[in-house]
Amino acid sequence: MADEDNNPAAKSKGKPRQVKNVIPLGSQDVAVYATPKIGKALEEITEDMGLYHGVRLAQVMEAVYMQGQKDGARNAIGTLEEALSIAKEGVPHRNPGKPAKAKKPAAKSKN
Repeated sequence: MADEDNNPAAKSKGKPRQVKNVIPLGSQDVAVYATPKIGKALEEITEDMGLYHGVRLAQVMEAVYMQGQKDGARNAIGTLEEALSIAKEGVPHRNPGKPAKAKKPAAKSKN
């Protein structure tokens, strides 16, 4: 019975977190997938929206999207650079070229 409680596949799925919101912008509709809270806010904003405000909203949304892409790329590159620096610490640096000869132990003298 304990195995059934820990199995995530057996857990029933709840309500989807992302909801499709359609924003009419002139001759085309833009689908925005967001949480219900954001969907409600978009609904309130687009309630009395004219063409001018629709275009301005689209420009703001596009700018936010582009900034999100840049931030995501910056985070990904930062994570990779951090992992690379950790990997470099694990590999000892060796100068290029012919390896130094091993020193011979001193011969013991028999007196």
